[in-house]
Amino acid sequence: MTRSLRSSDHDALALICAVAQTRDARITSAALSNHHPVAGAQLQALGVLTRVGDEAAATSLADHEDTPVALARSPDGRSFGYFSPQAGWVTALPDDQAVYALSFETLLPKLLNGLDCQLVSRPLELLPGLLWEVGGARLPGRSARVPVWFGRRLSDPTTWALMLEQFRQRPSPGLRIVLSLTAEAKLPKTYVSGHEIIAVQSVIDPSDAFRIDPQILAARLAHGRDDGQPVSIAADGASITIRGKSYTFTGTKQRAVIRHLYGAWISGSAECLTAEVLESAGFNVSVNTLAKAFAKRSDWREFLKEEAGRCWIYL
Repeated sequence: MTRSLRSSDHDALALICAVAQTRDARITSAALSNHHPVAGAQLQALGVLTRVGDEAAATSLADHEDTPVALARSPDGRSFGYFSPQAGWVTALPDDQAVYALSFETLLPKLLNGLDCQLVSRPLELLPGLLWEVGGARLPGRSARVPVWFGRRLSDPTTWALMLEQFRQRPSPGLRIVLSLTAEAKLPKTYVSGHEIIAVQSVIDPSDAFRIDPQILAARLAHGRDDGQPVSIAADGASITIRGKSYTFTGTKQRAVIRHLYGAWISGSAECLTAEVLESAGFNVSVNTLAKAFAKRSDWREFLKEEAGRCWIYL
């Protein structure tokens, strides 16, 4: 019988995602003890949160205020604290000054151990502290490994732009997955051809909050996410859904055509030069129409239009 997640597991994963959204992926001891005592202790025990230093400020407890106060060395030089108008000198306890950071060296192998990624134990850091390449994953129903990247703070416009530049510099020949610690609702809605950007929380193992379920991830890739749009597509172009009806394509070149036209449709400039679409998909010059590209099937005509050297998705 499959064990369902304990509430503490949910809380621990939520805390991981919340800390990952901060600039430095750090949280203070005071924040942990005051707001996340159980989840914080759980993540420290797992080595996912590790102490990395002390902060130079603390919350004034003597004056019952929530604003931070700067810490200074005590007159005898043996400790740090602050002067309170109400209580005089207040010594800050060492544990109150602790700062904890997410250990991605510990976290990534835990989350990805079900995907059999070659680089998971030694990820390639593409953007320091923000984006990693973890290798190709074995997923159910796919004969070839799927390249996987792992990112955080993707709702930040600067981080998003830096990631897109990495896509440009390191193009993927097929589908690439980017697993994100950013919640799905906060991810940019921009379509990125050939990439499926998936929130970790949406593909987690129902019985283990610290492990991505390969079956759920594979299903997500096959069906894409339901964002309420009249047109949705699997990131690799293997299927496209038009107002609830799905069309599946097995040829890599046909999938490339679908991705190209979907990218144009979602950008608001639906019409494309047919010759450019076919060339970018890898067809030779003898294949100069969609009819030739999609030979032996006609259902593409239900949602694709071709006319006067141009083609587009139409509803």
